[in-house]
Amino acid sequence: MRDAHRILVIDSNDWDAEHVRSCLRTVSKPLRLLRDTDLESGGTRIDLVVLGFTDDVSMETARPVLERARAITPGVQVILCVPHDLPDLDRKVLTFKARSLVHKPVQEDTLRELVEQTLAQIQLRHERLEYAKANRRATRTDEIVGSSEPIRRVLEMIDRVAESATTSVLLLGESGVGKSLFAHTIHERSQTSRGPFIEINCAALPATLLESELFGYEPGAFTDAKQQKIGLLELADGGTLFLDEITEISLLTQAKLLKFLDSKRFRRLGGDQEIAVETRIVVASNRDIKLEVSERRFREDLYYRLNVVEIRVPPLRERREDIRVIADYYLNSFKTKFGKPRLELSDAARAIVREYPWPGNVRELVNVLERAVLLCKEDVLLPEHLPIEIPSGERRGAALRRVAGRIEMELPTGPVTLEEVELALIEAMLRRTRGNVSRAAELMGVSRGALRNKIEHHKINPRSFARPAAFSLKD
Repeated sequence: MRDAHRILVIDSNDWDAEHVRSCLRTVSKPLRLLRDTDLESGGTRIDLVVLGFTDDVSMETARPVLERARAITPGVQVILCVPHDLPDLDRKVLTFKARSLVHKPVQEDTLRELVEQTLAQIQLRHERLEYAKANRRATRTDEIVGSSEPIRRVLEMIDRVAESATTSVLLLGESGVGKSLFAHTIHERSQTSRGPFIEINCAALPATLLESELFGYEPGAFTDAKQQKIGLLELADGGTLFLDEITEISLLTQAKLLKFLDSKRFRRLGGDQEIAVETRIVVASNRDIKLEVSERRFREDLYYRLNVVEIRVPPLRERREDIRVIADYYLNSFKTKFGKPRLELSDAARAIVREYPWPGNVRELVNVLERAVLLCKEDVLLPEHLPIEIPSGERRGAALRRVAGRIEMELPTGPVTLEEVELALIEAMLRRTRGNVSRAAELMGVSRGALRNKIEHHKINPRSFARPAAFSLKD
């Protein structure tokens, strides 16, 4: 929690300066009042300057003190206290880049209200910066690796959604597919990308705490509410609020969220003032929301309000052609992170990575590679370095080899379908031809069109075989 707000009072008239300090002591927020002598150390943070003068002479006397304050805290807010009849008043306000002014003699209620409003805005700005710093990603959106058709469709939808700065988005997908990354990509490709991106996992907080986190609260709203708290909806004004695991919020909070989505206004807990913000809401869930609605655990009207645009992030098993490039991307990242530039995946390890079903999706793949790179002491990652095992019944297809002019198959345990055998043969030929469909068709004695149909049926990407692979059909 931040300490007391620091206010510097400057006025060449000692009586006026002391009167301002007396007024400020009635402000409800915790304050520390500073004098110009406190600037000598040069390290004192300043939140607000209350600057008073009566004529041009006192104005010029105060100017150097204000400049020192701004050198310590660039962008510090300024309130002027000046006589009503001071000549050329508008120009002087502009010269000092003041937020607002009050007239002398200063009225206590007027100054207190103005200062409290200003400090609330300063607090809001500070908390936005802190949240932005805490949520700033160390990596860029090019972490969305892959060129498969499912991913291209998702990115095309994101580009369309990004054209609107306020449209709500519902992200659906299994755990580990990277919904947070896709939410951040929506934000970064939108016009509001300079605004804050704030993320909260709704399942990580109890219902009562989640409500106060979203909407904020006023002092006295409940027993432990000692001072005002700015909610995430307000902190994300002009940016994006990402609510992960949206189905975990209570029905009461769902009702309040629905009201906000309809009006773009809300009240802090314990408050009576409506606050208007322009915050894009992106939500995500790995549950079947329609089932949650049918069982009355999730409001139907909120579901339709959130589901303006629905984007389903495909699991890794539906875009297997992306596995190799994703693995290479993160492998290179971890090689740099752990100082192992010569480390490479062996052909056998690559085969395991390709065949493993990855029930935990991209998150599991990333975690497996990070652990393997960290613990590997050699320059080659072998299958034993990967903390995964392909169940015999989940191997895709069969291993093929030619012996004495005949094709022999090494079948896995468990049932094997004709489609799996066909898939294994097509992939083996594409590995041999490095993805050349025409050459593979010629070797298999079929037309290019017939092979192309089979490739599309099995959702194979020939380009993924452009490099030599772990296995091939041996002569």
